[in-house]
Amino acid sequence: MKKFFFSMIACLLVMAYAQAQRSVSGRVTDDVGEGLPGVNVVIKGTTTGTTTDIDGNYNLQVNDGDVLVFSFVGFESQEINSGTRSVIDVTMGGVTELQEVIVQAYGSSTERLNTQQIEVVGKEDFENFPVVSPQNMLQGQAAGVQINSTSGLIGSSQVARIRGVTTFGANTGSSPLYVIDGVPLNDGSGQSSANQMSTSSGATSLDPLMNLNPNEIESMTVLKDAAATALYGSRGANGVILITTKKGKNGTSNLNFDWFTGWMEPTVEKDVLNFEQWKELRTRLGTDPTTFPEEGTDWSDLVRQTGRTNSYSISSSGGNERSTYYIGGTYFNSSSYVIGNEIDKFNARINLEHEATDFLKIGTNIAVSHLVNDRISAENSTGSPWTVQYLNTPNQSAFDADGNPIPAGFNNPILLDQERRFELTSRRITGNVFAEAELFEGFTARTDWGVDWLETDQEFRDNEILTPGGFGSKDIRKDNKWLTTNSLSYTKSFSDHTITVFAAQSFETSYRKDTYAESTTYISDELPNTASGAQKTDAFNTGSEWALLSYIGRVNYNFAERYIIEGSYRRDGSSRFGADKRFGNFGAVSATWLISQESFFPQSDIVNFLKLTTSYGSSGNDRILNFAAQGLYGGANYNGQSGLYLTQPANPELTWETTKQFDVGINAQFFRSRMSLDVSYWIKNTEGILLDVPIPSSTGVPGPSRIENIGEMQNKGVDLTLNGDILDMPNGFRWNSSLNVGFLKNEVTSLPESVPVDEQGVPYVGQAGFSDVRAILGRSAQEYYLIEYIGINPETGDAEWVDADGNPTTVYTDAVRRYNGSALPDFTGGWTNNFSYKGISLRVFFNFVSGGQVYLAENEFSENILGSGVFNNTTRSLDMWTPDNRDAVAPALTSSTLGTWDNESTRHLFDASYIRLKNVTLAYNLPQSLLAPTGVVKSARVYVMGQNLATFASDVFDNGSDPEVNSNGRDPGTAQGESFYASPQPKTITVGVSIGL
Repeated sequence: MKKFFFSMIACLLVMAYAQAQRSVSGRVTDDVGEGLPGVNVVIKGTTTGTTTDIDGNYNLQVNDGDVLVFSFVGFESQEINSGTRSVIDVTMGGVTELQEVIVQAYGSSTERLNTQQIEVVGKEDFENFPVVSPQNMLQGQAAGVQINSTSGLIGSSQVARIRGVTTFGANTGSSPLYVIDGVPLNDGSGQSSANQMSTSSGATSLDPLMNLNPNEIESMTVLKDAAATALYGSRGANGVILITTKKGKNGTSNLNFDWFTGWMEPTVEKDVLNFEQWKELRTRLGTDPTTFPEEGTDWSDLVRQTGRTNSYSISSSGGNERSTYYIGGTYFNSSSYVIGNEIDKFNARINLEHEATDFLKIGTNIAVSHLVNDRISAENSTGSPWTVQYLNTPNQSAFDADGNPIPAGFNNPILLDQERRFELTSRRITGNVFAEAELFEGFTARTDWGVDWLETDQEFRDNEILTPGGFGSKDIRKDNKWLTTNSLSYTKSFSDHTITVFAAQSFETSYRKDTYAESTTYISDELPNTASGAQKTDAFNTGSEWALLSYIGRVNYNFAERYIIEGSYRRDGSSRFGADKRFGNFGAVSATWLISQESFFPQSDIVNFLKLTTSYGSSGNDRILNFAAQGLYGGANYNGQSGLYLTQPANPELTWETTKQFDVGINAQFFRSRMSLDVSYWIKNTEGILLDVPIPSSTGVPGPSRIENIGEMQNKGVDLTLNGDILDMPNGFRWNSSLNVGFLKNEVTSLPESVPVDEQGVPYVGQAGFSDVRAILGRSAQEYYLIEYIGINPETGDAEWVDADGNPTTVYTDAVRRYNGSALPDFTGGWTNNFSYKGISLRVFFNFVSGGQVYLAENEFSENILGSGVFNNTTRSLDMWTPDNRDAVAPALTSSTLGTWDNESTRHLFDASYIRLKNVTLAYNLPQSLLAPTGVVKSARVYVMGQNLATFASDVFDNGSDPEVNSNGRDPGTAQGESFYASPQPKTITVGVSIGL
């Protein structure tokens, strides 16, 4: 059906384009005579056009007198009357890179006049990436932005941090705000971390952008400083990511087909004992070899597979002087390298704009998606195939004599795949409609109405062999949000002065409804539904709602495009806080000095542009439980009578978490804009951190804690971006390089007296995780507090730790805990190199992390030598101390420390630094000399792409784990930088074709 659909559209388009006119050809060059590929050449007032080939040549069918419009990103457009000429050569000058429009909060600006710290990642930086999560495409591409995965599983959440961590309280939002075409997305805030959109049954947390189609994205804009985020005041403290989808353009008409297919495998695998090695270890420990079975099981062979990815996309875009359109659809399928993990996703989008009259413009941006995600349990669960392949010992059999899978070990992954149904179905509609009227010159009114409707339906069913009697559950969650923004803007220029004033009022609300039911005691495995279970064990239905009322203002003053000052203000009222504390005020002021516009600035090709920018302002965070300020009651049964009891004490003083930020930056361009440098220094101070504070039992109030405004934290750092056109040869060879680095220092500056203190009397807040990770006063928000492991004494073969006096000890319980570094990195970044020659292009992209620690909690099991009869061990366990092997990993077989050396300590703590070859793309654009005779095909591109191809300088990687992933970290109040058999990022090879008509 899909092939028939695509074929029909292609045939219709072929007929639409079939015309016979006279031919005009020519060559388009830049101001130094180099041919420009990809220049749009369009007949004005129509959708008929073409693009130049790699040498700048074009050929177009025209009528006498047609006006040709030549346009190309970074150059001034030109209009030329064709007359009766058959050859028209064009020189495009006036590079206008600094005049490119960039998206801001509730508006736009140009790079030249922008007063904010903004990073823009365009579609050319992530085109055709075979990813489910669009956040992955930002990794290493923007200074100060850290992207990390909680898992390598398909559909797992991504951790995004913009300029550090601003909160560490449980049940408070720490992720950036995502805004798609002006609509802020729901992200599950307002619910407890255990009650967000379908995270039950041990599965990894879901990605809030999983429903979005990456192929629809035109650009992603990261708002970093206070001036950029203040207009999203209530939710801007963690940064804002604006996602702009593709739109149609005046004068062009395009139909595009994109297809790619790929193969994936894990980037790294843990080296565990095979059957022969396991027998050797157990024999050393004294097990009778005659008790071993004749054959063993390689559990990894049963769990791993070659993952596959396929994507089919079709889109059409175009427009004229009054209307533009973009219509697109994609089918995406991906199966993981782990059995049982797969996703099928359908996306469709329509973006329309129409000038109804000379003063009125209307439009809409609507996206719908439907996905089905075959899920498996998260890696820190024995229901996870990836985990049990490492835990199960190889002496156990997965099949009986007849070849049927049987229960074995912690779980048989074949049974998990065949006898468990764990499926998530998600439906989402996001979009907006708007009307914009220019009431008189410079004065515009706009009304915008948006929605984000999300529904997830998760079904879980264990058959008899996994759970005696069977088990089934149904979890339906609906979160329907709508918002409206009504704004006025006015721009007035006189002499060298330009003033722009913007004012808006916004209201948004969301209603969440959850329905859950579970049952057991099924008479047959053939009965899939919860209603079929004879015993109903749990059922509930809940509803929750929140609202946000906002007043917004911004004033921008520009003098002679030399001095620019901007002030912004937002007043938010959130239903989540106490009645007298609901409104918060957020604002920012920023200024730009274009030094290169001054008369004293030397006119030179060495430094041709120089800009100084600074800003200061505040933004907030209200992403807590919807009723965190309220006194809550629950139903109770008192001797058969209905009753109520207090479940949460009220906190009427609960109010906004506020982050204040200072920023100063320099932007410079060198050598006629062939090289650019952007450097900024910033400091963020967060006050009134929303933190779960323990309630003393002596108060008689039930519940372990309530959310209060207590605690302060500082993040500071430097963001650096360097771009350069390294080579631009006369023969057409080009090399462009881009480097970005974000440096970070994080410190907790204040904690309340009510929190615990360590042995030295220093206050801390514990972070949920496998190891002891704490937010420490005077240290970072993710500090490891562990027993310090020294190593194996080469003389005695005993494991040694550090005691309270700083001396070695072989008694684990005599060792003391110390602070041993942070999970937060010192700096992150990326390095991209683009090479092109004729129609061939090569993109090589590295991302890197320096500093920070990762705790591999799985080693507490996989290197438990005495427990190797229950847990399989890594091959390192065979490297035991002997008189002939004094440089050993493990203690001597006779050592008293053999049973404790695997305990929690710095032995499992590794440097999280790494360098990764993240993406390599080799592409070929077919020349116009081949395409032009078709009369239909405007462009054709074939490519091969590799992702996560190699990892260097990584202690974690060398230990069989991936430094990018961690089992915790998506939700605040949980430890980052920890892994418990976390599945690694996939290594992917894809091949694809893109055709434009």
